[in-house]
Amino acid sequence: MYDSILLPTDGSERAAAALEHALGAVDAYGAELHVISVVDQRVVLAASVENKSEVRSELAEEANDAVEELAGRADDAGVSVTTATPEGVPYREILSYGETSDIDLLTLGTHGRTGREKRLNLGSTTERVVKAADRPVLVVDIS
Repeated sequence: MYDSILLPTDGSERAAAALEHALGAVDAYGAELHVISVVDQRVVLAASVENKSEVRSELAEEANDAVEELAGRADDAGVSVTTATPEGVPYREILSYGETSDIDLLTLGTHGRTGREKRLNLGSTTERVVKAADRPVLVVDIS
């Protein structure tokens, strides 16, 4: 059913929680695991001209650290991982990676927000991926 699973990470607790579910699916289906962290191009573009290079480097380092953290945990569980740190708008890069790598299942973590909090956070990456994805999405709520 699922031959390849994508787990995007921003280095947060919710992404780490989603790893456990992704590993479970990898085990259940014998799937490959891909972990990516997107260098948010919007943050780089918002930086002053003299700081763009430094901001890009810092974001790339943070993305690499986030990917390596989850890849290391997957490796400890006996699962090899394909990793990437593309630059762009996070939800678009997640969807693009899913398409170009022929991913069968996207696994994302989120906080379970309700009421006013939910309305204020409609622009979240997870929600945008869910709305635009053309493949199954597993959302792991860690509230």
